[in-house]
Amino acid sequence: MAKLSNRLLGFLRERTFVEKILLVLVLQQIVYQALERLAGIELPLEGLLNLLFFALAFLVAIKYLFRLFRRTVWRLRNRLILAYVFIGVVPITLILVMLGLGMYILMGQVATYLMTAELNRRNEVVRDCAYALAWHVAEHFGSDQGEFAANQFIQPLRRRLAGLQAVVRVDGRTFQVPRNAGVSDFPRWSQHGFLGLVAAGREYALAADVRIEQTPHQVEIFAYESADTSLLGNLLPGMASISLLAVEDDSSNDLGETEKQQPEQVAAGVRFRAADEDRKEKAVALQPPRALCDIAVRWRTPFPLQTWDNAKPTQVLIRVASRPSLIIQKLFSTLGPLTSALRLVLYIIGGLLLLVEVASFIFGMNLTRTMTRSVEDLYEGTLKVNSGDFSNRIPIRSNDQLSELSASFNRMTANVEKLIIESKEKERLESELEIAREVQSQLFPKSAPQMKRLELTGACRPARMVSGDYYDFIQMGPNWTVLAIGDISGKGISAALLMASIQSSLRAQLSANARAPESAENGKEFSTSELTGLLNTQLYESTSAEKFATFFCAIYEEEDGHLHYTNAGHLPPILIRKGRAELLEVNGMVLGAFPNQPYGRGRVELQPGDLLAAYTDGITEPENEYGEEFGERRLTELLIRNARRPLEELMTVVTEAASAWGSAAEQQDDMTLLLLRRL
Repeated sequence: MAKLSNRLLGFLRERTFVEKILLVLVLQQIVYQALERLAGIELPLEGLLNLLFFALAFLVAIKYLFRLFRRTVWRLRNRLILAYVFIGVVPITLILVMLGLGMYILMGQVATYLMTAELNRRNEVVRDCAYALAWHVAEHFGSDQGEFAANQFIQPLRRRLAGLQAVVRVDGRTFQVPRNAGVSDFPRWSQHGFLGLVAAGREYALAADVRIEQTPHQVEIFAYESADTSLLGNLLPGMASISLLAVEDDSSNDLGETEKQQPEQVAAGVRFRAADEDRKEKAVALQPPRALCDIAVRWRTPFPLQTWDNAKPTQVLIRVASRPSLIIQKLFSTLGPLTSALRLVLYIIGGLLLLVEVASFIFGMNLTRTMTRSVEDLYEGTLKVNSGDFSNRIPIRSNDQLSELSASFNRMTANVEKLIIESKEKERLESELEIAREVQSQLFPKSAPQMKRLELTGACRPARMVSGDYYDFIQMGPNWTVLAIGDISGKGISAALLMASIQSSLRAQLSANARAPESAENGKEFSTSELTGLLNTQLYESTSAEKFATFFCAIYEEEDGHLHYTNAGHLPPILIRKGRAELLEVNGMVLGAFPNQPYGRGRVELQPGDLLAAYTDGITEPENEYGEEFGERRLTELLIRNARRPLEELMTVVTEAASAWGSAAEQQDDMTLLLLRRL
């Protein structure tokens, strides 16, 4: 019960304000219906509440229909089907509707045309009979049997036209043929040559007025045939149902209905039927349809009408009801035996068109399936990619733009998968480089030796994670300190490894000869030149031919301020003394290029206030946007201007000036600077 209550509360919370009101109105409708049935109570405002209920129900229905429409067209297949409906089905439906309306109008016009033609032909038959009767009367009127002969002559004519009657006037004498004819005199407007439909109240007749004057007697005959339901039904037998409508009548009243519903209102003494004639008229019913599409075609057309008491012509509406099958059968009745052959040809053509339509439908469905299947494959592929599976590949089933899109998607996922692998490898390398950088940072001296008369500092700013430059301070006792700076060819890991090799070799050599170096004059063998030679031999033997290093090594003697050094192809250090600059000499080739290479040794006595700067090419080679290097001259001028500054500040000034000079977004080479000042 608690679970049901929670679901009900959740359902109500999800509903909008309008939907909640609609639910209340639904409950109200149930309660009102129950009270009305059980107690017969009519509650107030029921009509207003019903109106509100239907209005809100309509709005909510529109909302959910729109939501259903959006969910339905979310799939490409349904969207394509809807597009086909709008592009193909709707226009074809409209065309079929227009064709149907056109065919309906055409069938109606054809039916009314056939009816009008048949009615006019019947009227012409009445006129021909009138002429025949007139000639017969003219021949026999001189005898006492003239009127009798006329009545006898009209009998065979009435076998053809059952309702044929006439009013005869011969030399001023008027009589009726037959004797019980309904009309006893000519209409006031009658004139020779009249032919048409005449109305007397609710009765209609096809009439004709003829005259013969070339005989001894002047004969005028007004012949007519009652246009009752029987005559109208036999105009197009088996094809159409025909009825006459008075202009002022309602469209639902035809001649038969009018006669049944209200009494006859005719001119005095005018009746288009014989006086003793009382035929029961029976309307001709429309034949049943031959097929579902064989609908009833009901059409109306105006027809000229002459009323008995009014000389002014008017019109009457003739209603024709038929079916397309009956009209087409009438139109093609002239073909005779060829009708069956024509029907067979039409069936064959229709069958071929149906086959083409079925083939087109199957082809369209297959084409739609290829599109929807490709999009479905792409959608599933994106879901796999979203879940992190880049190894999934979309099957390519055809050779079209969608297949090319699938192939592009496969290439993209393959490239992304490759990039992810490369990214992981890069992360691994960066992690290893970070470890190498931390290891290399341990190789650089953490602090400069503290000496009474010498101030030292050094720094290295690598262009990459690790550096190929090298500098070192090694204190060999209270009176001796070894200084070293080098630049390894190349950058990155290989240069850093070579730098570590030189650093370890240098320290190993110094540890093996841990005695105070003395000058050659005192007969001692150890010197900077010997140390450099040993490093050159070791580097040459342990590295490839293209690997080498520039190297500057110096031993400072604290007691007398002498600096013994060997420069193996390194940039000459700059000595600033009393505002002037001097370059220390180069004593030999770079390390690792040639075996057994001799190296010389230099010596300089540092005086109080002297500043010595040893550096790598990363300081002097940055280029500005014009390709001009920072250079040794600018470095020398910068050192002279700032020679009195603390070494740490001077280090910052030099490195920032060199970096600012370069136009490249990234630092191109390692920057290493070693500064010492005699106190």
